[in-house]
Amino acid sequence: MTKRLLIASPKGGAGKTTAARNIAVAAALDGVVIATADLDPQRTFTNWYSRRTESSTTWHHYPIDMTEATELVEDADFDSAELLIIDTPPSIEANPAGMKRLIIAADLALVLCRPTRDDADSAIPFMRLLRDYERPAAFVLNAVKPRVNMLAVKGMLDAVGPVCPFGLSDRYDYARAGERGMGLAEIPRHDGVAEVNALWGWISRELWGRQ
Repeated sequence: MTKRLLIASPKGGAGKTTAARNIAVAAALDGVVIATADLDPQRTFTNWYSRRTESSTTWHHYPIDMTEATELVEDADFDSAELLIIDTPPSIEANPAGMKRLIIAADLALVLCRPTRDDADSAIPFMRLLRDYERPAAFVLNAVKPRVNMLAVKGMLDAVGPVCPFGLSDRYDYARAGERGMGLAEIPRHDGVAEVNALWGWISRELWGRQ
């Protein structure tokens, strides 16, 4: 049965697509048979995927409108994939019925959040919605700057839902790799590979209990 990883945030610029494509690359390199879906009308994930070279690890990718989101909850359509990674648009309230179906079908939802009070204020209501539907979910901090005190923001988030112990740093190289249709895990000896693999390892344990 296909596992579904929902990557969402009600706030634009939270880093959903950056996380989705780097998680996808890490999962594929780990030998997991994946598929990806891009529900954002800007198609940033899809454009990135189109830049991947023939020598890159590939998988089935689906650009889909939110009005057709229910297509992603049918197992028969993705029975060859172990994991379906779903990148959602920021305006999740624009299609509440479709988002509800995706939430109910999710085996794990990641709520991307930059470590600021404004971002936390936006992300917290969505986490409450996930908890109301009793779905496994966690906040993932993105664009984390070194030596910046985040205790207040993490405390706000932790009071509502779990915070993943592994986040993504504020690295311009995420964008530079993206320009080449790559994930950071595909750049040998890059300092950021460890954080991407740590995040993917945590996701894998949450979904399958893998060590």
